[in-house]
Amino acid sequence: MSAVVDHPPLPAAGRRAWPFASIIQRTFAMICTWRARIRQRNELLMLDAVELRDLSLNKADINLEARKPFWTSVQLRR
Repeated sequence: MSAVVDHPPLPAAGRRAWPFASIIQRTFAMICTWRARIRQRNELLMLDAVELRDLSLNKADINLEARKPFWTSVQLRR
């Protein structure tokens, strides 16, 4: 014997399926951004002198960027 499960109807196009879906999506995107910053800053620390010179950076710039918390974005100099 199989059980019959009553599922709610699928949402129409343009309507929100779940009221917190956008919050979850934004949170997931933020976490992905934070992880990318951590990875990029760790990769910056692994660059050698030749690669830094190619990027017109120095060790002080790299250390300053690597010390930033993961939630802080890059501040471009003007």
